[in-house]
Amino acid sequence: MRTDSDDKGTLKDDLVWRWHDNLIYAIRFDIGDPERQEWRSDLVLDIDFIADWLCEPSGMFRFSVAPATLTFHDVGDLQLAIDHGDSDGRTAMSELSIDRVTRERLDRPFDFWRWTINLNSPPGGKIVFCASGHSQVLRAEPKIVAEQHLPRGERSCAPLASK
Repeated sequence: MRTDSDDKGTLKDDLVWRWHDNLIYAIRFDIGDPERQEWRSDLVLDIDFIADWLCEPSGMFRFSVAPATLTFHDVGDLQLAIDHGDSDGRTAMSELSIDRVTRERLDRPFDFWRWTINLNSPPGGKIVFCASGHSQVLRAEPKIVAEQHLPRGERSCAPLASK
């Protein structure tokens, strides 16, 4: 097994920080229909993608953010570790926040990776799986905002369209 740091072909793809501080609003499993010869197994995330961090002359940051669909393809061995604790129902559910994403190349005759999405929130949370790759589609043009996410009313209302 090789990690990205051992593979000169992936050192420049900045996957570790590409989705840093992006919020996850929804998770969907896009599973094909084997009876119809649809062999799809995708993990689909509805995120606010931070396209750019903009440093103002004052030292304050603004962010260029767009609603996006992030899809991991040919997913297997999915593990979800998301624990908001037990408050007897007093703590409401909230979006997840990505800290970093890493991947390790698996020893296969084709590209296949073990991905780990470490979460800022909830603390210690992670999503781990194997996949052949990923794709991302911005559902709107990025907007300049003061926070690392879009205001609720400005998010695209078509988050996770099916194939």
